Amino acid sequence: MSWLDSFDPQTMSQQMATASIETQQIQLRSQKNRISGQQKALTTLKNALTEFRTSVRKLSVSGTNGGIVKNSATASSEGHVTLKASSSAKKGLYNINVKETASADQLAFQKLGDADIAAASGNMKISIGDKAVDIDMSAVSNLAELRDKINAESGNSGATASLVKQNGQNILMLSSDKTGAANAIALSADDAALNSQLTTQATQISTAKDAVITMGDNDAMTFTNSSNTFKDTIPGVELTVIRKTADDEPLVINVENDSTATREQADNFVSSYNQLRQKLDELTKSGSGDGSVARGALAGDSGINTLESKLNSLLRSEFNGVKLSRFGIGAEKDGQLKLDGKIFDEAVKEKSDALNSLFDGAEGLLKRVEKEGLDIFLSGTKGTLKQRQESLDQKSQQLVRKEKMIQTRYETNFNRYVKEFSNMQGILSQMNQTMGQFW
Repeated sequence: MSWLDSFDPQTMSQQMATASIETQQIQLRSQKNRISGQQKALTTLKNALTEFRTSVRKLSVSGTNGGIVKNSATASSEGHVTLKASSSAKKGLYNINVKETASADQLAFQKLGDADIAAASGNMKISIGDKAVDIDMSAVSNLAELRDKINAESGNSGATASLVKQNGQNILMLSSDKTGAANAIALSADDAALNSQLTTQATQISTAKDAVITMGDNDAMTFTNSSNTFKDTIPGVELTVIRKTADDEPLVINVENDSTATREQADNFVSSYNQLRQKLDELTKSGSGDGSVARGALAGDSGINTLESKLNSLLRSEFNGVKLSRFGIGAEKDGQLKLDGKIFDEAVKEKSDALNSLFDGAEGLLKRVEKEGLDIFLSGTKGTLKQRQESLDQKSQQLVRKEKMIQTRYETNFNRYVKEFSNMQGILSQMNQTMGQFW
């Protein structure tokens, strides 16, 4: 058996065609791996920056965590009020009397039945404050239909109707949607019989009243509100009245700084920043010459270097006359922040307002970090991350086209080699046959 008998043009052509594109394939794989690594790194960077921005926003006064400084407000007696102190609440003691709680207007019509509704004609008018609505009585024939008609117009009237059972009988009840003296219900009807029922036969279940509180000795100051919640009557405190106090037993409201919660807020900022800094360090590490430490996918990245420089500068800057160092917060050699608890607690106790003004406000640390550092990367329209991701996507598409070109070259070479090796095999086979005639 000669070598010609075992020669396979297909196999040989595949080997030759593969060899012809090997260098290009190696380059393509390297380029794809590099772009894929950069895309993953950008996603990691985006997630890290987004998480830090979320943490920063939570710590602002308008955020879910309500500011760096945390205050508490407590009452000397429970059950009369609930209290919520904001970051701007001022330390102090306040004497409060709850004179009245706010209530909504509520009427019951115990003598009004389905027959009265069916017999009525014309309009029924409901007025509350500056709202009014007319109900066409010809369109309703019983209490249930009247209830539904009133509720369908509740947005215009400010009233809600319901039916309650009393000894098996449906009783129509009408309630104002809002509390306060200004929200009393006024009723009238074109039909004389219905008008009499509405204006003279109603049972007053609850009367529309404002909440009333007083402050100081001998009720020195009086405050009224249509709802039970008073905001900033005590600066920075939301006070909701629940029930009246005895005339000779005023509540003592104590507003003071919550040092433990304030420290937790500051710790959250330090922790969030350190997590971001750790991610940035991982992405930009230079690696080692012997390969024992891998080089970061964004090593030497000028954009991240600029971001780190900006953040470092902001952390050392003065905001409204105060620096982080005044509260024991400073950067270590590795760029990580550290909080000195003793210095922090003493500084907050001395002047918590300074900590608020440092972090919050249009020119506070939190806004400046977001505006001058994070937004440059995270802006949805022209942010650095979006632009770089788009650039990598374009390069990826170019590599896809290049891969198709390499595949086309492989197929062209393969087909050419198959043809050439098949022709060669045929010629050699014919030569062997011819030579066999002489042997």
